[in-house]
Amino acid sequence: MSNKAPHAGPACCESIAATMIGHFATRLELEAKKAGGALDADAIRAAAERFLAEEHHRFAPVFQRAFDQCSETRETRKWETSRGHPFDRILTKRFGHLLLPRPGDDGGLGLVSRRIMPGFSLALDKMIGPAVYQQCQNKSREILDRHKAASGGTDWEAIYRDGEAAALVTDVLVLVVRNFTNFAHRRAWFIELVNNHLAPPTSDPLDSHWRLTEYGFAELMRALFADLKKTLENKPDSIKKRYGEATLVALAAFLRELDRA
Repeated sequence: MSNKAPHAGPACCESIAATMIGHFATRLELEAKKAGGALDADAIRAAAERFLAEEHHRFAPVFQRAFDQCSETRETRKWETSRGHPFDRILTKRFGHLLLPRPGDDGGLGLVSRRIMPGFSLALDKMIGPAVYQQCQNKSREILDRHKAASGGTDWEAIYRDGEAAALVTDVLVLVVRNFTNFAHRRAWFIELVNNHLAPPTSDPLDSHWRLTEYGFAELMRALFADLKKTLENKPDSIKKRYGEATLVALAAFLRELDRA
């Protein structure tokens, strides 16, 4: 989720403006030819009024799409840009490539909709506890303060590379694993909770029918735990030293269940 890419709304509005100006310039050229090659101020004003009256019906659907797109972008970014939920955004980076595409942002495969976010955050809160969840948000805000961009905003790419942010995610995922002693039961609970708290759909017809499935759950969790799985395979003693033998065993069992899914 880079802040460097242009937002969909401004880019779309710029495109509309350029198109309208181009059409109007063409109209002026035609009017000028009819008038012998030149137009005075009154003629230009009259041409502009006729253009707006005649072309309004053509551009009305484009205006509506631009408005809808801006509204969707604003709503979907409320939770992720707020300083109240920076940890959610740090964690979501782990499965950003699974999200439905969105201009100027992560996403591509489209296996997971951004509608998952309210239910995902709620499930996380329930699994690790509200006190720990709030501690994660507070710690993440401290990390944000260390990574200010030259523009005055937040350098999210630097945050994603921050070792302390990575360690915070690992600590939380370890707590999540402890909730999956009964894998099938907890998976069903997670899927139901997410689907019961989906954010409003976007204008994409596929998004409006999206629901988290067992397959989607497995892909989501594989993405979240990809780095931890590598650590388990290459440096299991580091996990054992920090979290204990029981956590090492629980993590291995959880990942085996994901491999079967």
